[in-house]
Amino acid sequence: TRAAMWARLRNRETNHTMMFVNHHGPLPVGTGGRCGGEATAFNLLKLIAVEAYMGDTIVLVGDFNAGPDAPTVKSLNGHLFPVFTGNSFG
Repeated sequence: TRAAMWARLRNRETNHTMMFVNHHGPLPVGTGGRCGGEATAFNLLKLIAVEAYMGDTIVLVGDFNAGPDAPTVKSLNGHLFPVFTGNSFG
């Protein structure tokens, strides 16, 4: 099981708040770990639903150990707007 680290940050000038979440996905790559990619995505979305406040900008980053067609990424894309995805080390 891999955890997510998060923080809610507020801009003092604008009073705007964002929730920043960093997740390093389970291994082996592309599997979603023992419970699968859909469960990994569900747990991340649940964390955001429980800890974010209405109006927060959500920023979810990390090495998900999952490609763009993996169940984790596909499930997240159904709920969050992807801004960037790509490969590391090539």
